[in-house]
Amino acid sequence: MELPGTDITAARSKVYPKHVHGRFRNLRNFFSFGLQALLFLIPWIQWNGRQAVLADIPGRKLFLFGLVLHPQDTYFLHVMLISAALLLFLVSAVIGRTWCGYACPQTIFTQSFIMVERWFEGDRAARQRLDKGPWNTRKIGLKLGKWAAWTAMGMWLGFTFSGYYLPIRHTLAQLLAGEVSTTTAFTVALLTAICLFDFGYFREQFCCYLCPYARFQGAMLDQDSLIVGYDAKRGEPRGKVKDPQRGSCIDCSACVQACPTGIDIRKGLQLECIACTACIDACDEMMDKVSQPRGLVRYTSLNALEGKPQRVVRPRLVAYLILLSALGSLLLYLTLHRSPLGIDAVRVVQPGGQLALTTPDGRITNVFKLSLINRRAQNETIWVDTEGLGEVQLAGLEQPIQLEPGEVRESQVLLVASQGMSRGGHPFRFRIHNGQQLTNLASANFFVP
Repeated sequence: MELPGTDITAARSKVYPKHVHGRFRNLRNFFSFGLQALLFLIPWIQWNGRQAVLADIPGRKLFLFGLVLHPQDTYFLHVMLISAALLLFLVSAVIGRTWCGYACPQTIFTQSFIMVERWFEGDRAARQRLDKGPWNTRKIGLKLGKWAAWTAMGMWLGFTFSGYYLPIRHTLAQLLAGEVSTTTAFTVALLTAICLFDFGYFREQFCCYLCPYARFQGAMLDQDSLIVGYDAKRGEPRGKVKDPQRGSCIDCSACVQACPTGIDIRKGLQLECIACTACIDACDEMMDKVSQPRGLVRYTSLNALEGKPQRVVRPRLVAYLILLSALGSLLLYLTLHRSPLGIDAVRVVQPGGQLALTTPDGRITNVFKLSLINRRAQNETIWVDTEGLGEVQLAGLEQPIQLEPGEVRESQVLLVASQGMSRGGHPFRFRIHNGQQLTNLASANFFVP
């Protein structure tokens, strides 16, 4: 893979991607509109009186429609993240970096900011002339107009992104009432600033230098993976339109001008290529103008470009599918067998480091900290008792207990056992139930000194 230019430590050379029309551009617009609509819509969806998707960091809960995840449920997130990574590996092995070109938020929002820039300053050549020209009233007006529009976009994006961490309807009510809390104001302002910097200025540099996916894509692609490639056998040698000795490439540089990362696809597969297919549309348009067949730059594979047979089924694809099927089955099993009521029990060490105390009448006491969890989307009335200890008294809880949806209630309880228990540990279990079919258990150990 080749880096653009000769000195990667040189100052940034601003990229001015040219706007192109074509079938792939239309397809990207379709995905961009749909994905942005989902992003802006999801925080407003309600589920049983609460926000359907919300990462409640202060409350240490993650709401995913009917699923409520707590710190005790991190195994769910682990399985989800591993499954997402494997899915990305599978997609990359089959169709290359299509995620980057069609679905990555970095690409989608950068293209939206460039679209607004084009409305104010014109297409590629006009933007280059404007930036090179002197500062005058026209230039200042265009730049101020562009940044004003970008600021409005950045604020809307910052508000929307914050809605995945702060209840968006409550945030909107604060903004309308002019009573914004410091936390809300800081979160929205920070996300707005990040959006303006990233999508307005940093742009392709994120893809080229920061995104880890670009760095390890070589380990995910193989000779049969679908990539955006230049057919050098057909295109070389390059030459002008009237040159009888040339190949199909007329060296018009349309593919380079359209590239949002500023690379030349004719130099081969490069880590900066995000497979956005702008070069395909640009090249197809030029091929139509010079009456040449389309496909000089196209979706293909390294084997196909070298004239070798292309395989569809490969060992790595089979391995990915098997692993994804196993993880999907595991996630389904965990979801179906996940108890709606949760309970965790942790022993509390007594003053002086003692595990147990003896009452004046000779009974033994142990203290435990209980975490009671309602994972359901509706209120629950629950009770807590013990199994396996015989006659014990449980003090410190006023029962029954009312738990709201997603609530975690932490309480200290005192277990008082009857006289005559033998020394040592006595395994038992705390039991949480709603008096009907919902129940769960937490193992613990009662210690007798």
